[in-house]
Amino acid sequence: MSSRRCRSGALLGLALALAADGCSQPRREPGAALARERLVSLPSSIAHVSSARSSAGLSADIRFGGPLGRSALYLKFPGEWRTQGIPVQAFLTLSPREASPSSDVPLTLEAWRISADWRPQALQHWSDKPSLAPPYARVKVTSSPIREVRIDVTELVLFAARNPERDFGIAVIASGNEGPGESFSTGLAGGRAPRLELYLR
Repeated sequence: MSSRRCRSGALLGLALALAADGCSQPRREPGAALARERLVSLPSSIAHVSSARSSAGLSADIRFGGPLGRSALYLKFPGEWRTQGIPVQAFLTLSPREASPSSDVPLTLEAWRISADWRPQALQHWSDKPSLAPPYARVKVTSSPIREVRIDVTELVLFAARNPERDFGIAVIASGNEGPGESFSTGLAGGRAPRLELYLR
């Protein structure tokens, strides 16, 4: 079996997080033993909407919970990974927004498969959001201050691998809670964008 390695950022047009993502010393996962390749991809499309207010374009942070009520983050990633191998494990990583207020109240995030095509500029209101479908994954955020959140989205990526014509991306949703909520970076203004980490064989 060939050794795992991160691809060059120019390969196949994938936006790869290299040294900044710890590419030289990736965290070992149970599925990594079966993988020959590790790719980290940045979204080609991103949008954020909440039930409490209309969207005026993408800001530097994504806020879940707190007074915004229900919130949803929509992500679409390049599909060139399909030519590199078969996914055995996948994670969606959200990085906290620096110096943002945080809450001690646990926050539950869910990652769902987006089941219809969408465009970021068309998502202005909560009612504009595309429909979602299983499979889905769930993680509870309990640390304060907030740390990097990693969601196991292996089942979603396996579905996308088997059904490329139905791959419209991943949505992360959360309900409101007490306190200020939690903020994650969109990648604007120097922050780190959400990223999809793929282990392929």
